[in-house]
Amino acid sequence: TNEKTQEKFGFGHRLLYPKTSILDPQNTFSVPPDYTAYGAIDAISHVLEFYMTTLDPDTPVQDRLMEGLITNSMVNCERCLEDPNNYNARANLMWTATLALNGLTAAGLGRVGFPMHMIEHSLSALYDVAHGAGLSVIIPGWLHWYSATNPARIAQLGQNIFPNADLQSKSVNVAADHTILLLRNWFTKTNSPVSLQELDIPATDIPRIAKNSMGLAKVWRLKEYSRQTVEEILTHCL
Repeated sequence: TNEKTQEKFGFGHRLLYPKTSILDPQNTFSVPPDYTAYGAIDAISHVLEFYMTTLDPDTPVQDRLMEGLITNSMVNCERCLEDPNNYNARANLMWTATLALNGLTAAGLGRVGFPMHMIEHSLSALYDVAHGAGLSVIIPGWLHWYSATNPARIAQLGQNIFPNADLQSKSVNVAADHTILLLRNWFTKTNSPVSLQELDIPATDIPRIAKNSMGLAKVWRLKEYSRQTVEEILTHCL
């Protein structure tokens, strides 16, 4: 984040990936509850970005992998919040996050994007908002907006990560809405914010946030996201 220009950009390249990464779960025992949740939510968001933005309609292997990563992020995040020194829970969360962020989930999906991250980066650039806290606000709002385009995809997600919610018996649109609500409720369960109001960001700031996001939209080639589109998404985050 460049605080002077109020810009938060990200970049990546395969040459930046380490040859070897040694992860010790004990180093995360002292991570406080809020940032433990934010880390899990960031991992979930990375998976969701690819899950929702792929244009390939037939990716069952990747779908099951991504749904499993989301489920494990949620389960082990809760275990870590209950017992911060639970080695296995910390290890499982760390390994899940590694698989969620190392590019594996994008294999075979074709072109994918990071629209939720694009919008959240503006929240962190303009306000004192942790990345994961911004994502827990943006994710449900973006999903509400996207449900008008592809409710079946959201319904499928819910059926597989919330198997006890009986979403298979509901219509696609109802199942999609319930999925978003269940995910939002889980964010709340981890004491993460789920609205701009909880971040003390007024509705009148939406145009400012949308304008700020256009810089990253250009860098990430998200041409389908105009200022008006981002403003519409943010209205679902109030």
